[in-house]
Amino acid sequence: MIDRLSRAGTESQLLLTIKQLDRSKFEPYLCLLDGNDDESQALLPDNCPTWCLGIRRLVSPRAIQQGWKFWNLLRQHRIGVVQTFFPDSTRFAAPLAKAAGVRQVVGSRRNIGHWMTARDKRIARFYNQWFIDKIVANCEAARQAVIEQENAKPDQVVVVHNAIDLERFKDIAPWTPKPAGVPRKVGMVGNLRPVKGPDLFIHAAALVLHEIPDTTFEIAGGGDQAPYQRIIDSLGISDQVKLLGSVDDIPSFLATLDVAVLPSRAEGCSNALLEYMAAGRPIVATDVGGNSIALGHLAPQTCITSENVNGIATRILDYLCRSDVAREIAEGSADLVLASQSCVPLADLYSLRH
Repeated sequence: MIDRLSRAGTESQLLLTIKQLDRSKFEPYLCLLDGNDDESQALLPDNCPTWCLGIRRLVSPRAIQQGWKFWNLLRQHRIGVVQTFFPDSTRFAAPLAKAAGVRQVVGSRRNIGHWMTARDKRIARFYNQWFIDKIVANCEAARQAVIEQENAKPDQVVVVHNAIDLERFKDIAPWTPKPAGVPRKVGMVGNLRPVKGPDLFIHAAALVLHEIPDTTFEIAGGGDQAPYQRIIDSLGISDQVKLLGSVDDIPSFLATLDVAVLPSRAEGCSNALLEYMAAGRPIVATDVGGNSIALGHLAPQTCITSENVNGIATRILDYLCRSDVAREIAEGSADLVLASQSCVPLADLYSLRH
């Protein structure tokens, strides 16, 4: 159960879960709280039944009507496990699932709660006590955040790291340094939201361009471009820094990069970081959430404290000027990505009884 589908990280993880579930053991259904927009409809999986409830406000006559429909669907199809993503879907589905006799209700936490207000925390504590059997966190930092912020019991929260479809990256050539005189490209994958730090990337780009003027910088991610284009224009770097909008083929984009940057202010287990690693790129990442855990022994060479624009720029310059260091990170990150995959099979999680 999720609000709607998009090409963002959580939604992509859910679709990958549906794709990979063992059909001899599980029969998945996907329910969207709203989901009638064009993007959601285009992303609906063809390998499981889907329900779109068309609910845009939880307090509305339609929500009451569709709540009754959802309860009946759970009963009719004898649903045994409901897993929810995002607050609205959880608040809608968890009580109805319990009322319908669903055996296991699983919540999700995929960040460290940077967005939560005091009201959000109070509601989450109530739900965790009465409606949620287990909570899936995608890294230990997210697990600890649930325990501290939502008063979840430690044994109620299970870590299942993000998965990644490595087949998508199998055709990417290993990283090699560009010949002298060939411009280099630095990029990031992330929606244009403050938490993802696109402004930090742009300011770091300006510092790098002062030293290596022919470098190009690109951001692949949807969102409101206007505030970030204003920053680019104010710095006078519009010819070198481009906002690409949403990019469908992320592996092909990453294959063009000499350095991949993750300047986030907060993360759980970052899909973008795992994609950088799978693509075998030299990585600069902020030390937030589960980033340093995913990068393992490479973390001291790759991780920068959050908000540290100078540190990001310095590390990018280090990779651009020292191919030996860049190659070490590129090869090491590709080797590490397998270790970042989940060690807790979802089949086992869905079979748990509280």
